[in-house]
Amino acid sequence: MSLLTTDSLETKIDQFREAITAGVDGIVRASEIYVEALDEDAANFLRFQEAFDDILPKSAWQQFEAVGRKWLHPKLILGGMADRRKANKIKLLTYNSQERVFDKERFALLVAGGDSIQVDMMEATHEQVNQLCGGKSIRNLSEQKAWLEAKALREENDKPETLPYVIEGGKVIFKRGVTLTRAEIKRLLQEM
Repeated sequence: MSLLTTDSLETKIDQFREAITAGVDGIVRASEIYVEALDEDAANFLRFQEAFDDILPKSAWQQFEAVGRKWLHPKLILGGMADRRKANKIKLLTYNSQERVFDKERFALLVAGGDSIQVDMMEATHEQVNQLCGGKSIRNLSEQKAWLEAKALREENDKPETLPYVIEGGKVIFKRGVTLTRAEIKRLLQEM
């Protein structure tokens, strides 16, 4: 097995880049043609499926339409994001916002203490993308604050209620500094 020289490897990388770019451009153009055909007659989707059933799965046609109508960035169908959960959030954004993500634009992310940092969604964690993406748009700092507060409230409400006592073997064990109301004592007696 021979090793490629650095110049030869760079040439191969450039050739690969050209070929893959041409492939992406071809998918975009094919998607646009498909959408034009659908706009002429909605039944054309069946004709396209039949004409290409030997090379394209039926599930691909929905994505071709989404790319052709600029609902979905082509990098999202080519595996542009390794994390499927992040990709699903990005897919919900408008096409313009998807382009901003794939152009490596940095977005303000609210962090503890009210500060913000600039993050690239391609490098962000799933939780950070959840904070940044709100449906079809990218949340600004005030929207992120509201989202974080609502999330904290949901988490607080989901916590199990901690009682100031424990009932074991017919006995009540109180935690230190417990004060009970008449209703709480009644509830305690009902539990025994």
